[in-house]
This record gives sequence, C-alpha cells and structure tokens, in this order.
Amino acid sequence: MQKAADKFSFAGEEDMFAAVGYNGISAKQVVTRLTDKKRQENEQQEKKTVTEAVKEISTPVRTRKSGAGVSVKGVDNLLIRLSKCCNPVPGDEILGFITKGRGVSIHRSDCPNVVGLEEDNSRLVPVEWDRDEEKKKSYNVDIEVTGYDRRGLLNEVLHVVAESRTNIHAVNGRSDKNKMAVIDMTIAITNLDHLYKVVDKIKKLPDIYSVRRVMH
Repeated sequence: MQKAADKFSFAGEEDMFAAVGYNGISAKQVVTRLTDKKRQENEQQEKKTVTEAVKEISTPVRTRKSGAGVSVKGVDNLLIRLSKCCNPVPGDEILGFITKGRGVSIHRSDCPNVVGLEEDNSRLVPVEWDRDEEKKKSYNVDIEVTGYDRRGLLNEVLHVVAESRTNIHAVNGRSDKNKMAVIDMTIAITNLDHLYKVVDKIKKLPDIYSVRRVMH
C-alpha cells in the first residue's frame, strides 16, 4: 500500500485513503497500481508461451489431423478445439488462433470475437476442414426460430427437425404478450449443407417468421 501511495506522490497511506474518499482518485486506480507487478508478469508469461507455440508451429511438418475434424499444420502437441462462441461447422470459412493455453482455437472467419486478429499474424495458423472426417462427425449449432405463437407450433418444429434425421441436444421455447414465439435449439449437424436443409424445412412451416443461426 505504501508503494502505491508513493506512485501517486502521497505522503502516506492515509493521504491516499483520504483522496479516494473525496474522489480525488478512484479505488480502481489504486487497485491497478497494486497489481502492476503481477499483471506485467502475466503479460511476459503469455508472450513467452505464444512465442514458443509459434516456434513449434513454424517448423515444417506434414499436415496433422485433429479430433475436432480440422487439419492444422504442425500441431502434434497442441490442443485443437472448436470455439463455442461461433460453433464452426464444415463448410464455414475458418481460422486458427493460438491461445494462451498453448492450444489452437478454431473460429469462423466472421466471428465477432476474432475481428482484427488477422492483423496479428504471429498468432494465426493455417487450418482447413478434414474432408475425410466430415461425414463421420457431428457438430452442435444453435438456431433461433421465431413465429406466431399458436398451438402446436413447437411440436411441428421438433417433428420437422426429427424427420431430417437431426439430433436435438437442447430446446427452449418462450413467447411474449404480442404472440411472438421464440424457440432456441441446439442441433447436431454434419456440415453447412445439412444445416441449410434443416433451416429450409423449418421455414416452410406455417406461421414461421424467421430461422437464424446464433453466435454467442
């Protein structure tokens, strides 16, 4: 605390506390000063981790396959995972981003969480869908269905999805006073074409307003 007070040029801790009391400085500013050292250590460790991961990936090796159904160049000892914020599926344009935990996170290229990452080329790695695995795996996708809140709407939507041989992992329905029904679903699909077919079938139901894919 005394070191923090010194950084703000206060005579002692009590003067600093008084300044916080009359809003001369904020408590957040004090906390920031107190955590300067730890934050710098974390940043240095993250830079070291990323540098090591990039060095390993830059070593010329043949393309490897991962359990995620994605082919990534040079990732023998790195974790490959599909990002849950955008749930990429075969057919989506994707990019790989090296994360702090020495893993590669796979995102859709239009994912809001990776906007601007293209500028940091040191943390990007080339990735592509493994076509051989495409029909063997299923991928969860969140969709939102909106329509007129009439009797039997939810059952009809579920029936159409089931008829398309698509597994449903989660479903939640709600409506408002304006008779607007919203159905949130998590379905398992094999690729983008499979998703489009399911969406088209739902759109053909009476009283459906829209069907859209959701990103978190």
